[in-house]
Amino acid sequence: MNRVQQGFTLIELMIVVAIIGILAAVALPAYQDYTVRAKVSEGAIAASALKVGVTEMLANDGMAGVGRYATEVTAAVAANELQTDKITNVVVAPATGEIVITLGGIAQLTAGADDLAYVPFINGAAISDANSTGSVQWACRATAQAGELAAATTINAKYLPAECR
Repeated sequence: MNRVQQGFTLIELMIVVAIIGILAAVALPAYQDYTVRAKVSEGAIAASALKVGVTEMLANDGMAGVGRYATEVTAAVAANELQTDKITNVVVAPATGEIVITLGGIAQLTAGADDLAYVPFINGAAISDANSTGSVQWACRATAQAGELAAATTINAKYLPAECR
């Protein structure tokens, strides 16, 4: 009389638990990086509206318009209109149009390494009244690329949005 085996042996169960443990050890750090990157993307989304403002003011009034827009942004920050639980400060440089968003509300980013910066340029040179013909492009990288202006982004590259890597 043959008995049919039913269930799993202890060894089989231990192997399955070990495999699950290995997969979790690999997946958990990747998931944590993903969640920080999703939080940092809030800064990128906020910057998109600011980029439009700088570009429009440059097209309408040149660098004087960019300066006025920078003043408006500073007033909005002072009135707590641009801050969120992740964005703690926003600065638009009146002389260069550079946008710097400080993401101080993300615990995984260390103070001093939490700035997301976008630098505008036209034809590889800084925007100015003398250089205002052409399309405005924006650099947002942890390290400057050949032919581009240096960006002041201080966030660790693994947390940057795809457009900044």
